[in-house]
Amino acid sequence: MKKILLLLFVITISTLCHAKEPCTNKTSVRDYQFNINSQPYKFTSYFCEDENQDRVFPYPAILEIHGKNFNKTLKNVIGMAGKIGVMFSNWDDKNTPVFHYTFKSPKNVEAYIPMIIDDNNVMVECSYMDKTLTTGIKVKYSYCGDLQIVQDGFGEVEEGFDNLLPEFYLELIYDFSDFTENKKSLKYKNFDVFIGKIDDISFYRRYSSIKDYKLNKYMVVIANKEKEYQFKQQDEIYQRMGNPFIPERFIGLDIVDSKGNIKFYDKKALSALLNDSPIKRNIKSYIQNDKKTQLYNQPDDNSATNIYLVKHDFVTILDEILNEYQYDILWYKISYKSKEHGNITKWIKGKPFTSNLD
Repeated sequence: MKKILLLLFVITISTLCHAKEPCTNKTSVRDYQFNINSQPYKFTSYFCEDENQDRVFPYPAILEIHGKNFNKTLKNVIGMAGKIGVMFSNWDDKNTPVFHYTFKSPKNVEAYIPMIIDDNNVMVECSYMDKTLTTGIKVKYSYCGDLQIVQDGFGEVEEGFDNLLPEFYLELIYDFSDFTENKKSLKYKNFDVFIGKIDDISFYRRYSSIKDYKLNKYMVVIANKEKEYQFKQQDEIYQRMGNPFIPERFIGLDIVDSKGNIKFYDKKALSALLNDSPIKRNIKSYIQNDKKTQLYNQPDDNSATNIYLVKHDFVTILDEILNEYQYDILWYKISYKSKEHGNITKWIKGKPFTSNLD
């Protein structure tokens, strides 16, 4: 009788253990260890090839998370589906657990979505995106939405992660700056590329050479009319997008250091950096348009002069005017040292820093 009871007990335990097993055919198993809120957690991700697996992804994966009094198994959150992939990983060795979203297309997009563990839930709130434009330039932008609990099925299209992946509306500004290596005297010359504006604060990328431009090596510089502030080149800097349905959609910068620490600078914080900066504004660039660039006395079509700039003329940029939605450059205020006219301060229309545009 004891043997029969023991056998039934073993069968029962085996059945329960098997029922709790989320997948029997695991591949590409990866283990991670992270400390979150001073608590250790073990993460295990793997693809599941069980025939009866419920599928949001054609290639579904499972994420298991275990810690003190914390055990989660998340299905249909990570996996691969054609050009789209969502996997769990360490954010570029920053010791930060993230969902790594990739979308392969003519404009490749990668998003790092940090994981939050709180109140016995796995949650996400912000995403940090890298996007490659058709010009080859890589842009970095971020977005923080509502705090969301990650549950089974969170990877469904137009659900979960998609709520944290807005379009980058400043892309047009980047498209209207395109520099090529076509004059030896400019090969190693510093130049600045405009990337956005919040009220009176202008944002630029500063390149030390054409080579660095092609390698996407730059320093982010902010400037008002009098001063500029230079961020550390080794920090990753993301342009934070706000509500996608209002004109003020660019709201600040997220600075991510090598340890994964993130600090957000809104307009007030950026203004404070400029107020304390000892560096005078010195934003410069050179004309790229193959056609003559006409100068204007005012940002007005009716104030045209008979003076022109030509390709490779080096100018100091004093101000910019954008359209009402803040994604298209209308005018630049510039100063230029002319052999014929001396130092002049005029306005030029907003597409002089790329080739073959009026």
